[in-house]
Amino acid sequence: MEKYLFILGRNWRLSLAEIDSFLQQEAYLGRITDFSANVAIVEFDHPKFSNPEKSLEIISELMIKLGSVQKIGKGLDFIEREVFENGFPLNADIADQRALVYSGRRYVDNTLKDIVFELFPKIKNQKFFIANSIYPEAFNDSYYKEVLVSYFLHYVNKFFNTHLREEGAKQAIYYKYPQKNIESGNLNPLFPHHFLRYRLYEPNRVEILYCMTEEGMYVGKTLTVVDSNFQKEMDEERPFKQFRQSIPPKFAKTLISYLGIKHPYKGKKIYDPFCGSGTILQFGQMLGLQVYGSDIIEEQVKGSRQNIQFAANLMETNLSQKILEEKIQVADIANVQDIFPDNYFDGIPTEPVLLPYYREAPSYEELREILDNESIPLYNQLLKKAFRLLKPGARLALVAPIIQTKEGQKIGFPITQLAMKIGFKSIQLLDTSRIDEKENPRFKLQGQNQKSIFDAGSKHISREFFVFVKPRKSKK
Repeated sequence: MEKYLFILGRNWRLSLAEIDSFLQQEAYLGRITDFSANVAIVEFDHPKFSNPEKSLEIISELMIKLGSVQKIGKGLDFIEREVFENGFPLNADIADQRALVYSGRRYVDNTLKDIVFELFPKIKNQKFFIANSIYPEAFNDSYYKEVLVSYFLHYVNKFFNTHLREEGAKQAIYYKYPQKNIESGNLNPLFPHHFLRYRLYEPNRVEILYCMTEEGMYVGKTLTVVDSNFQKEMDEERPFKQFRQSIPPKFAKTLISYLGIKHPYKGKKIYDPFCGSGTILQFGQMLGLQVYGSDIIEEQVKGSRQNIQFAANLMETNLSQKILEEKIQVADIANVQDIFPDNYFDGIPTEPVLLPYYREAPSYEELREILDNESIPLYNQLLKKAFRLLKPGARLALVAPIIQTKEGQKIGFPITQLAMKIGFKSIQLLDTSRIDEKENPRFKLQGQNQKSIFDAGSKHISREFFVFVKPRKSKK
């Protein structure tokens, strides 16, 4: 069965949860079979993946939807960890282990030769450009700095340069990383925009991925990457900007992913009751969803309409001002049922901003007063309205802040308790029964509560992600 290499964002738990939310859908059907802090190895069960052209189409479509994945590659081969580390040992005198090193590197060489044959059926008189990207178990591993960057990167660069020329290539060059980064061990693999900049999607130009997990080294080629330039344009070039309180584009897409809306998206409706500058709705529009929103601040609503129109123009989609005004309205959360009917939406993704902007950490007493008297009642109101507005079986994907006080305490919201009291069912964001147990303690997921996932934000505020579903049969 084909293996696909999903290169993860900074928060690997969030990435795994988002990937697995799609793999449970009928349109994709698959499992994460291995992972590290940087990669998830995915095998698809869907019969469409037996067709190479169709599988590439599905992978490209999935890349557009994912918010916390940087690249997707196709697995070409695998080297067991022990074999690989024999060839490239850490803290070992190579002279004393010459036979093991020779055996390990010969295995690596043969693996790479097989990959060359698969990648480039025709070599003679051709020109090639190779970019080698290494993804360790974690970037702070000593093995990454002292072996993979210091030795292995040079080894594979030399291998492709030499082997392709020996096979008759007219030219074989490789991407050169800054020497100071190599020497310091502080080396980032190729960013997604490099994949596009160096045209690594063209024949004879390729990015090769080397992804280390607890099991071994997966080698693959990049198929598709996130269009970071497009996302940047959607975020930074839009007419109405409010960066201090806007959700990042990657999280906007991730929240939409957590809704579990089945493909195709056409005709499916999502609603953000705290739309702000409209970031979530922009990306919903981009994905082909019907987007609705409201906010209590008129300026935000006008700006959100402008931004959604901007996104529609980028996508070359017609969107009339009349429709925008009907879908994006000024409303207090307490009155949204006067605008939209019950059981109307297929999903509600939102990140309410229900706290003051803190330049400095607040005191516990100051924060507690705001939470008890203002913020928690508003979240409770949101949950009640969301329950009414969602169709049975539809989901609410919600972000709530965790605030660190100047006394050093971290204070969150009782979101799960409030939601379940209203009638929602809590969804486990990361279903650990679908992912194999790891020996490395840093990657242990089983036995941990995965009903919410944290993401470090600013110095004083972090994000906590929740997903709830409205039961199909409810007494509420």
